[in-house]
Formats: sequence, C-alpha cells, structure tokens
Amino acid sequence: MVIAIIAVLIGILLPALGKARQSARSLVCLSNIRQLEVAHTLYADIYKGAFVDAGLAHGGPPNLASVKASWINTLRPFYGGTPAVRSPVDKSDYWATSQGGLDPGYTLDEFTSLLEAGKTIPLTKLARWTSYGLNDWLTRSTRPGLDPKEPFDNLSKIDSPSTTVHFLQMTQTQTATAPYAKSDHVHSAEWSDGPPGSAPTVASTQVDIAAHGGKKNTWNGLANYGFLDGHAATLRFRDVYTDYDHNRFYPPVAR
Repeated sequence: MVIAIIAVLIGILLPALGKARQSARSLVCLSNIRQLEVAHTLYADIYKGAFVDAGLAHGGPPNLASVKASWINTLRPFYGGTPAVRSPVDKSDYWATSQGGLDPGYTLDEFTSLLEAGKTIPLTKLARWTSYGLNDWLTRSTRPGLDPKEPFDNLSKIDSPSTTVHFLQMTQTQTATAPYAKSDHVHSAEWSDGPPGSAPTVASTQVDIAAHGGKKNTWNGLANYGFLDGHAATLRFRDVYTDYDHNRFYPPVAR
C-alpha cells in the first residue's frame, strides 16, 4: 500500500517538476535577452542612437571583417565580457563538439583567439555561436534597401521602440536552402512570401518560434523576444507577426 501511494505521488509530482524546470529555463533565456537589450542600450547611448549590426551570413561569414562587426563581438565591451549567447533550451547539433554539439567547427572563443593571434582561419569552419539573432530590418549590412527609409539602423528612425522586435531566438536546425542555425539575424520580410497561412512554417526555418511551448510551425508557438526599448517578453508567434503589413519586425508597421 505504501509503495502504491508513493508511486501515485511520484506520478503527480513529476509533471509539476518538469513544468517548473521548463519555466525556469524560459526565465533564464528571457533574462539573457533582456541583458542583451540593456547592453545594446548602452551601445546606442555611446554611438548616438546607432544599432549594432549583423555579421554572420547564412552558412558562414564571407570575411573576417564581417565577423568582427557582428553584434556578438561589438556588444562585448558593453556586456562586461562575452555576451550570454546560449539559451538553456538550445540543444542544437550545430554547437561545437566541445559545447555539447556535433559540429567540428570553431567556437566563438576559439575563433576570437585565433583572430587575435593573426592566424589564417577557414571561414567555413565555424560552429553555431549564438541562440539569439537580430531582426534584420534593424541592421545595416543585411538589408537590400527596399524601403526609402532604410537602413533602420538608428533609434531616431524608429517610431515605436517598445513594439519593435530587436533580438529573437534563432532556429536550432537548418537545411541547405535555409542555413540559419549558424547565423546572427533573420529575414522577416520573406515570411509572407508563401501561401496564405504559411508564415509560421517559413519563419520556423529562421526562428525558434516554439522554443518555450506551443506547437512547432504554428501561430501558437511560444518564444522570447527583446524590444528596442530594452524590455523582453515571452510571446506567441501570432502576437508578433500576422503578415507583411501587420507585424512587430518592420518598423513602419510595428505597433
């Protein structure tokens, strides 16, 4: 009888403990994004409202200068060290083997050390460096200039910082046609290019929209997002994106 009671109690407690652990991981991830936004606020204050930039192209950086220009490196002085770039829910295989992944490429610290030593580095041999990425509408190097106001790279160009997504969670997987797992930014302008209702599926090739709950590739996916005013929130995908003209990524419509 005692054993049966214990078994029942364990059956009740285990799901609760699992949910508590999941909630704790989500809060740590949210704190990571909030810290990135705080560091970015300090950066913008110093550089007259200018934003950090992306630098890791899809599938690997094109040159060393772009790697040095990536927000992962430029935010270091304002973060008080290396930014917390890995989410506790990030189990991507594209992290380096030394970091629990399966990728034989260089880690951020290894690459930085080699760069500082003046070594020649094969640029295709990089592992995943970050769980987080930038909304590319807010970058200088990744936008083709489709909007006459682009690049939206300065706080003075943003009408509503509190509703404009800045940092988000990058996808943990990738394909040959969507190699975003090793990048540091997304291309949200592409998410409405497919058939009606396909935006969550398209976005999922770039963003981990269900990192903290909800079904993958659906409007109910739950993830953490940072905003230009410095706050961060856990939101459903439907809360940040509807279509090209109604979303929180494109600054002119972000409301």
